[in-house]
Amino acid sequence: MQLVTLTAPDGHRERWDMKTTYLALLSWYSYLNDTDNAKEPTELATRISEFVGDDIKQVHTFLVYLDGFNGDLYSKLSLLTNNDDKNTTRLYFIMKSLNNPNYLAHNKRKSENVKRLLNALNKSQITMLKCLNALSL
Repeated sequence: MQLVTLTAPDGHRERWDMKTTYLALLSWYSYLNDTDNAKEPTELATRISEFVGDDIKQVHTFLVYLDGFNGDLYSKLSLLTNNDDKNTTRLYFIMKSLNNPNYLAHNKRKSENVKRLLNALNKSQITMLKCLNALSL
């Protein structure tokens, strides 16, 4: 049985089994996703909320992370990459970005800025070359 160590902001730690943790996170995520129409959260969901907080994005991230362990994703990725941590991480992010144009959108903005900067540098370089040619004639 695999265990997950949960650490609360106050430093309190508990070890839960993987399935219980996943079900508690799923229940807590469902509650946070629709607080207006949801029933009261289960006791397990309330207990895990002490460890993960009430930020729905963070809870979803924990769910995705645990889901990777449930499906043995990380072991399969390490086999594909010859147990090289750097390559495993790279492959994981490549897989997450497939068919997801908004994945890491902040990097796209940066790359667009870099492209604009390079275009501006190329234009100024061409202008300088034209000036030099004109002066040499």
